[in-house]
Amino acid sequence: MLKTESRVTLIDGLLAAAVLLGLVLNATVGWWWADPAAGYVLVYYAVREVREIFSAEH
Repeated sequence: MLKTESRVTLIDGLLAAAVLLGLVLNATVGWWWADPAAGYVLVYYAVREVREIFSAEH
């Protein structure tokens, strides 16, 4: 249980870092595409997790 919680915490931290990096790159160097790219990272992870959840139920 603790191992699973630590994995979730690590992934949450990485996702937050991706969003923050996208916002910082957009604000500092004007890379407008960095923020949407960070959003795609979130979508990729969410889809992967949903597939894992539904495949584990069967």
